[in-house]
Amino acid sequence: MKFEFYNPTEEKGSCIIRTFTKLLNKEPNKVKQELIELAKELNYDSYKDIEVFEEYFNRNNYEKIHTYDNKLIKNIELEQGKYAIFCYDKKEYYHIFAVVDNVVYDKSSSCFELYVISTYRLK
Repeated sequence: MKFEFYNPTEEKGSCIIRTFTKLLNKEPNKVKQELIELAKELNYDSYKDIEVFEEYFNRNNYEKIHTYDNKLIKNIELEQGKYAIFCYDKKEYYHIFAVVDNVVYDKSSSCFELYVISTYRLK
């Protein structure tokens, strides 16, 4: 996978918004508003809850295709297409980013050193 800098919003902790902005070709404010509304509908305090963004994936025709145990992002292989990778650093840092045709779109290439939790793909 290659890396390309992508940051359509300067909002702190915006990886969920950044990911959906890239995958769905929507404006950041639109994505955030839809996520906030979905969180309220599902009775969650934050759109950053896993159940909220997983439902948003589902409603936008994405499916969870893999869960991993102890595998670094730099060691996974994806076919061509649109994906999201949910990952962490084995401490308390969780992150999500978009991959389109094997190009990682994120603020930093340090994501390659994170551990994969799950991947999502356009159905």
